[in-house]
This record gives sequence, C-alpha cells and structure tokens, in this order.
Amino acid sequence: MSSVSRNQDKIKDDALPVETREKAPNAPTPSEVDDYLCSKLLHPNYGKDLNFKKGIERANENNIPKIQISPLQGQFLSILIKSINAERVLEIGTLAGYSTSFISRALPSNGQIDTLEKSELHSKIAKENFLESDLFPFPNLHLGLGLNLLKKLNLPEEGPYDLIFIDANKDQIKDYFIESLRLLRKGGIIIVDNAIRRGKILPSSKDDPTIDVEGLRDLYDWIENDNGKTVLTSGIQTVGEKSWDGFIIATKLI
Repeated sequence: MSSVSRNQDKIKDDALPVETREKAPNAPTPSEVDDYLCSKLLHPNYGKDLNFKKGIERANENNIPKIQISPLQGQFLSILIKSINAERVLEIGTLAGYSTSFISRALPSNGQIDTLEKSELHSKIAKENFLESDLFPFPNLHLGLGLNLLKKLNLPEEGPYDLIFIDANKDQIKDYFIESLRLLRKGGIIIVDNAIRRGKILPSSKDDPTIDVEGLRDLYDWIENDNGKTVLTSGIQTVGEKSWDGFIIATKLI
C-alpha cells in the first residue's frame, strides 16, 4: 500500500471514535461502508437523480462550502417526510438546495416547502438547482438572516409545519429551535443537523469550545431543563461520508 493510500485510509478512519478503531483495526472504514450502502440503497428519483448530482457540481464550481448532507442522509429525510405524511416543511439553511431537493421530492404535489438562506450567492445557485431538477412543489426561498426571517414568519394558511429541518449556524441554534416549535404542529418533527461535532459537545472535551459548540450545549441544556414537557427528543450519532457527527430529532408534545 502506498503512503498516499495509507494517509487516505487514516483520514477515513478518523471518522470513527478512537476506541472503535482500536478494537477493529482491519474493519472497513465508514466511508467504504457508505459507498456500499449508496450502491445498494440509493433511489433513482432521490439519491441517484443526476440533476441532484449536477446541483452539487454547480455548487462546487461556485466555491460553495461542501457541507451539504450526504445522499443517504437526504433519503433518510425523505423517508421521514413520507412516513408522517408531511405536507408542509420548513428548512432553515438552504445552502445550494441539495437537502431542499430531497424534501421537495418527498412531498405531495399540493405540498409546501419554505427554505431560509442568508447568502445571495447560495440562494442564486439553489434556485438554478431547483429549476434544473424540475422540483414540484417548487421551494419558496426566503433571503435574509435566518433568525430574523424565522421570527417574522407566519404559519402557513393551511396550518402549522409538519417537519422543520434546521441546518444553520449553531451559535443561535437554541433560538432557532424555540422559534421552530412555535411554527410546528403537535406531533410534528424537528431535526437539527450537525449536532454532535465529533464529540466536542461534551463539557469534558479537551478542545476549547467554538461558538457553534457552545450554541449546541445551550440547546442541550434547554432540552434538559424542559424535562419532557414540550418535546420528546433523541440524539443520533453518525459516521461515514460526513465524518463523525449526528443529529437531534424531536417531536412536539403540546
């Protein structure tokens, strides 16, 4: 094995917690497992859609950060939307519209998706991607600072949102979460992406916390102090293409 290959394997292995790598040194890397799962599980109209792939290429050409969800994560989002028969979805953080495309594709033709984005460039590229993918229902893209837009946002005329996907700056994540509860129906779902941060959310982490980590800790503290009155919540750790991270999933109880 060349030194380049060894270095690539090390980078892939770094997605795993240290104790896992030590116990299974010859095990496939999470990225290799992701590749296998993608080859077996991606749907022609979702993860395998060539227009979705073109959207990522367009984003890369415009130097948009490569922080979109993975295809498997996108299909997981689509499955959640279909499983609760969601008709109205709110997304906070559009980026280039990759996750938005999975949301739209999973909604019924009479569905509604609102997506919030602060960057004019990201919004421009996202709209081009929506048109390329011929999305229906077509996403309503709102340009501006996420929290400001969220506070001004009214409930859809048809009723509260069924699912809200939060993939935005984590320094204000608690405020996003609380505002989202206002707009969500009872029994609706909130998903907060990138909520594990390679374990740095732990107060015992040796790394100095970033403002994103501090923001996530504030949200975890809020959920703890809520004591189950407002939300039923779980946290899921993930490894693979997007390294070691995870998400919070919550359902509104009242």
